[in-house]
Amino acid sequence: MKPYKYNSLFEKSCPGKVNYTVGIVIKSDLKTVWENVCKADLVKKYFTTDARRDLDKGGEVLWVWGDEAALLNVLEVYPDEKLIFEWNGTNVDYKIKAEFIFENINGKVKIKIKETGWDGDESGAKSAFANCSGWTEFLNALKVYTEYNIAYLNK
Repeated sequence: MKPYKYNSLFEKSCPGKVNYTVGIVIKSDLKTVWENVCKADLVKKYFTTDARRDLDKGGEVLWVWGDEAALLNVLEVYPDEKLIFEWNGTNVDYKIKAEFIFENINGKVKIKIKETGWDGDESGAKSAFANCSGWTEFLNALKVYTEYNIAYLNK
């Protein structure tokens, strides 16, 4: 196994009020979408270059993009409904919280990602926008992979 460099989780959680929600509808069954999000072997097919540990197992999970890696601490798992984890914010010195919400709607799956805790200063706002863009890209990659079995991101 290749060792990756990553930062430990920050001690401080930011109680900032800046947050956002992104979402998408995927033509698939709930179980497939859930597994495509949670299972490390599947996530690295369409979004990361490597992933260590399944999100739905709870605890610490490592996602890797090339030479960059991020530690995710899964706090809550509600199978086929919701995942909540915390991870370090980009270019800030605090953790933020991400919540994935899955909803079955007439044979399709609506998935929303809500990230909270960003501080309202310039670095917090820039980081929130960067993560919002990243999660939007994640949802698009998830949709294309789930519906067409295509990994379109240049990993």
